[in-house]
Amino acid sequence: MDNKFAQTAVQVQTQQQVLSPQQVMVARLTELPLEGLRERIEGELEDNQWLEVKDGGEKAVDTPLSADSPSRETSAEDSYDDSDDTLPRASAGGKEQTRPELGDARETFFDHLSGQLGEYELTSREREIAGYLIGSLEDDGLLRVPLEQIADELDIYQDVQTNSRELEHLLVDVVQQMEPAGVGARNVRECLILQARRHYKGKNRDELLSLFTDNWDDFSHMRWGKIQAAMQLDDHELEQLRRRVQRLTPQPGMSVGRGHSEDSRTVTPDFVVTQDEEGRLRLSLNEGDLPVLTLSPDAEVSLQMPVVTKEDREAMRYLRDRVASAQLFIDSIAQRRRSMLLTMKAIIKLQRPFFLTGDETLLRPMKLEDVSELTKLDISTTSRVTNGKYVQTDHGTYPLRWFFTSAAVKNGDEVSVRNILQALKDLVDHEDKRHPLSDEKLVALLRGKGYTVARRTVAKYRTQLGIPESRLR
Repeated sequence: MDNKFAQTAVQVQTQQQVLSPQQVMVARLTELPLEGLRERIEGELEDNQWLEVKDGGEKAVDTPLSADSPSRETSAEDSYDDSDDTLPRASAGGKEQTRPELGDARETFFDHLSGQLGEYELTSREREIAGYLIGSLEDDGLLRVPLEQIADELDIYQDVQTNSRELEHLLVDVVQQMEPAGVGARNVRECLILQARRHYKGKNRDELLSLFTDNWDDFSHMRWGKIQAAMQLDDHELEQLRRRVQRLTPQPGMSVGRGHSEDSRTVTPDFVVTQDEEGRLRLSLNEGDLPVLTLSPDAEVSLQMPVVTKEDREAMRYLRDRVASAQLFIDSIAQRRRSMLLTMKAIIKLQRPFFLTGDETLLRPMKLEDVSELTKLDISTTSRVTNGKYVQTDHGTYPLRWFFTSAAVKNGDEVSVRNILQALKDLVDHEDKRHPLSDEKLVALLRGKGYTVARRTVAKYRTQLGIPESRLR
């Protein structure tokens, strides 16, 4: 009689990706904007005695000590050419780069967030609800309308039935994951917690989370003495904590202008794209006053010292580990630079008409997958490069995420949703103010321009643009 409970050995082959230490470090460095990278480099210089700042002012990572280490790029500026698929060069030798002051970013706050919806796998219904959540945010980026009220509004005005649970899911897993960090929070406390989780790791993040959760009452009343005692911090640690808090903002929405006429904050661009006299686009990576890293000359000498005793072997093992760590950091900085430039060059290639003219209607639909396919980089790397990074152009300064746009249909062809928004705005701007255009009339006029759009969609886009309905205009 067969025993149906008998055990048998079955060999199963599974494939699991294990990231190398350099891949992990490159990923972490790539997430950082320029200011964050500067802080990380300063921290590494303090932590590793074999890592030094190179003299001479060259804006390039120094040649690795090991002959087996990959070579790096050494030129900062590269003429962009559609027919040129070579890697843009990384950093200028001999010239000190200054960080340019930026003008206002020419986008609305809604556009900035809506453009990121294409990065999430959502149904058309979920996309509509997430879009309504974005439209319900205040100017500072916080959501102060109860989810129950939003559910009622969606039912009444959009004929969409939902509930608080679904809204909570889309708010937390989609809207609150967008850039800038902190948008979609329902109060200042949640806003700061979201930023702390996004921008910091390890002990620095834990201390901030403890401050905003366990010590919120003292923090809200600025009772730093009690906070220091409760968190058992010395004076230096307390000052570092206060500095990290100062880098957060209770108004993340204010970092993106809500209209062309409003000034946005001054930010430091990670890239600069300009057009020269011959009409060619030129791309450069702004590294500001980042220190140039090299291994200490003493490292090579120390590695050649004779090893005789057990203590010598232990000291040599420690020395090799620290030198390898320094070299890993140098190589990772070079890899970050390469990924940054590859990604920006792909964005220019895909959105070249805009960079030449500044005409937003010429933006084509673009997703992270499009850039990843062009660069041959992992989509996770592409996402890290584009998160929180800015590019200065001849037409204004823009977050990289602004260039990712969802698709609409015009005469059967895919175009950016911004085309419809611009066409809708133009129609309203030129309407007879004595007889404003109804949504039904706007639908007909847009269809006459080749755009396939429903009345409900026109109402949504009109709301996004801040245009009231016809009876209120």
